[in-house]
Order: sequence, then structure tokens, then C-alpha cells
Amino acid sequence: MFFFNNKSATGPATLRRFVGVRVSSNVRKLETALVGLEGARPGAGIVLQKSASFDLPEELFAAFDELRAQLDDERDETTSNDDAAKTSVDASSDLSQLSQIRAMTTTLQEEAIDALLDETNVRKDEIVAVAVDDPGVWTRAADWDASPIRCGLGDGAALAEKTGLNVVDGFVGKDWATDGRGLPSLALPYWILLGGSDRDRLLIDLGETARWTYIPSSVVDKKSWSRILFQEVAPCGSLLNALTEAATKGESKLDVGGRLSVQGRRNAELLDFWREVARRARGKDALPPRYFSSPLSSTLGAAFYLEALRNEESRRFDALDALCSAVGFIAESIAESVEANASRFSESFEIVLTGAAKQNGLLFNRLSTLLAPRPLRSLDEFGFLEDSFDAAAVATLGALFAAGVPASLPELTGAKRESLLGRVSPGTPENWKRFWQFRLV
Repeated sequence: MFFFNNKSATGPATLRRFVGVRVSSNVRKLETALVGLEGARPGAGIVLQKSASFDLPEELFAAFDELRAQLDDERDETTSNDDAAKTSVDASSDLSQLSQIRAMTTTLQEEAIDALLDETNVRKDEIVAVAVDDPGVWTRAADWDASPIRCGLGDGAALAEKTGLNVVDGFVGKDWATDGRGLPSLALPYWILLGGSDRDRLLIDLGETARWTYIPSSVVDKKSWSRILFQEVAPCGSLLNALTEAATKGESKLDVGGRLSVQGRRNAELLDFWREVARRARGKDALPPRYFSSPLSSTLGAAFYLEALRNEESRRFDALDALCSAVGFIAESIAESVEANASRFSESFEIVLTGAAKQNGLLFNRLSTLLAPRPLRSLDEFGFLEDSFDAAAVATLGALFAAGVPASLPELTGAKRESLLGRVSPGTPENWKRFWQFRLV
């Protein structure tokens, strides 16, 4: 297995380079990273050479948000033969919007790759492959197949044609195809990048959902990847953004720094109400898909809690109080999850906090209190930029694919077997030859 080695003795000219490109889960950021490998064999080191992030245009986020809402509504409906024409029109509209999103995303990915290579003075003929990942959208399945279908926001084949580089994508879809959950697809790269310490680490990600990945020390145990743990806990950024929009009457979707959250009061009655309706819903297979962050998730998402709030006619809650209470709900859910799994963790593990919602000061302070005395460390303490760590993990996934190393962990994702994650779109013939020669290094 590879390991993270930012003090490599190998000269830059001998490194085999991979680019990671990732659209953030909230479709607000485009992250890039350039990593170099000292070889393709187990034990080779990975060096992070450069990483960066860019704000995505509001136009792309708005189109993605609208399409996702439309697809969620369609998955909830039962279509009869009488409205077949309407279904055809809706499908055509969805396809047109998805095509526009894919064209925009692919162009932005191309520009980001060019900017990264220009800044690092790295030529395209030095790149083995570009690895790409994004949140994707889930379409309604055909009548003859009950499985939902995931479509990426970018087009790997088009990106390979535009750049001439080999492009590896489809990581989540590959795990899903083997009956895996897909969600922990970055767990093994996280272990490679953060496991090189004599202490285990718990990476808490405050993204659209709150989730954690337990990363055992690879120094203490070289095969500790078999003990990686993952859990999605609760809605996070998606819930806070929706409540912020309600509190500002649509003027803003982002509570920058948590300035609105601190103006409300924690409402214990509201928290108890949310917990109770969630308890009643557990195990019910009939809940509409919109109640979950994606078909990969079994955790109730923001839509569930928002609808429960709207349907509570006997009580009305102040919008700022609801936002403040949501912060408490998220922090307490994370702390309860960590406590429930404490017997599976080592005594000396340390906590690393990341994700866009980390910038909410109230949430950060509440977590600091609940998880004390363990301090909340940040990724920059380990040599990673906060906004582009996942791009480095995606680049590592691309390297694992090129080296022929399975990145799917059945005990973690539920997949039927270990398998390579990804699919490749060849670039120019010269670059395609370089991709296959990489394994001989």
C-alpha cells in the first residue's frame, strides 16, 4: 500500500504525477491537487506537490440545485400511463439541464487543470492521469431495474479529449455497482494521507452531511486499513443553509461564520421533537427518496427535518431559534455517535475537523465543548490546505486505480468483493501509453 511522504528523497523528475479534481459536495468549490508517486509498487510514497481551490459560479450551483430538486420530486411520484406525455417532457427538460451542467463543469475542470499545471510548471506529458470526482445526481430508474442511476456533473470522456490527458472517474458508481454504499470511497486515500502517525485519527467532515472516518495508525500496524470505520451522522450544511434561507427570507443561503446562528436560542423542545420524529421514522422503507441525501445514504437528511418542522402546526418556532437549535442538534448528534463507537477506537486517538460548516463559529465551539478534552485539530497542521484535501484524496484514488490496487473495502462499503474503483477515458495515444507503463515502474 502507498503511504504519504511529504519529505521524499526522490527527485521531482522521477515522480509519477497525478492530478485530482473534485467538485465539493455543496457545488460551491472546485478543488485541485497535484501529487507525485515514487513508484507503483506497495510501499511507494505519495508526495503532495500543490493544491488549490476555486469558487464555482453561482449559475452552476443554481442549476444543480434546481435539477436535484426536480429529480427528487420525480422519484417520489408514481407515474401512470395517462401522464406518459408529461413524463416525456419532464425527462427531456431534466436531460437538457443535466447536459448544460455537464458542459459547464467539464469546461471549468479543464481550466482548473491548466491553471494548476501552469502554476507548477508541469507539462502534460508528465501526468499519468487526472482523477475526477463530484457529487453527481441520481436519476429515476427504469421500470425493469429498481436501482437508481448516478450521473456525474462532468464528462470524463470529454475532459480527456479537451486536455489530451487520461481521465479516471466513476469511483462512487463502481462501488455502487458492486452493491457498495459508495459514500466511503475516499476512506482508503484518507488512511494513506493521514494514517502516518503513531496515533489513530478521527476525521470529522462537516459538509452537506456530518460524517466521520476513523483512521487507524499505519505506523503501528501496516495493515490497519482493515480497521477503518465510517459513519454518516446527520444533515449538516444542507440543513443549516436551508434554515438560513428561511431566516433571511431568501436573501442568503450561507450563514457566514455562524453570525445568524448565535442570534437565536437553543430550543430544547425543538430538538426533542426532531429526535422523536426521527426515532419513529427509523426502519421505515416507505419514506420518499427526498428524505435522504442520496440513494447511498441511510441517514435522514435535511428534507426530512425541514418537512417535519413545517408540518408541526400546533407549534411555531422562531427562524433564528431553529437555526441555533440545528447547530446544537448537529453537534450533539456527532458527539453521541463518537461516544457510541468509543469502544471501537483506541484510547489515544486525535480528532481532525474539516468541512465548510466548520466555519460556523457556534458549531465549532459547541463541538469543542462536547468532544473535550480532545482538541479539534485542522488539516493544515498536517500539510494540507483545508479546501483541497479531498482533491489530494481523489488524486490518490486515481493512482490506486492506475497501479491496480483495489480501493473498495467490502467490510466498510458493503461491496460484494474488493475491486478497482474507477473507469478510465484515454487521452492522446502517447499519454495512454504512459498510463500502462506506470505499472512497470
